[in-house]
Amino acid sequence: MMRFLVFLIAVYLIYYLIKNSIKGKTARNTYQSPQGNKEKKPDVVNTHLKEIAYVYYSSAKDSDTCDVCKALDGSHLLPNHKMLHDIKPPYIGCKSPEGCRCTLVYVTRDEEGSGEIESLLKRRGGMCDRRTIERGLVR
Repeated sequence: MMRFLVFLIAVYLIYYLIKNSIKGKTARNTYQSPQGNKEKKPDVVNTHLKEIAYVYYSSAKDSDTCDVCKALDGSHLLPNHKMLHDIKPPYIGCKSPEGCRCTLVYVTRDEEGSGEIESLLKRRGGMCDRRTIERGLVR
């Protein structure tokens, strides 16, 4: 029994040393600038948000679509709008028996007409329905 305990302790110590040496290697491999600060990595999420002009909410238009999804269908939102994070598909509160089948369409700044819609959304607080967008673009 004593040999088994000694063996178990030895195995655990080896495991612990290997685990810490692997952690140490990954920590040592990070680049540090001469000033001692770590190099900043690019913020991927914000980079992609800068390329997106607006987001279009699209829902399935059939008898199984819930009232909330029908109401949001055709909405245009700025990519950083608070409401977008609350309703992001699949919408948790969807009452459809098939579950939420809505989707977000991301429109980039280089697409035709995206600049006008983006500026209209900024003037209107970041969210507009389809009719407001159509009326705003006609002017």
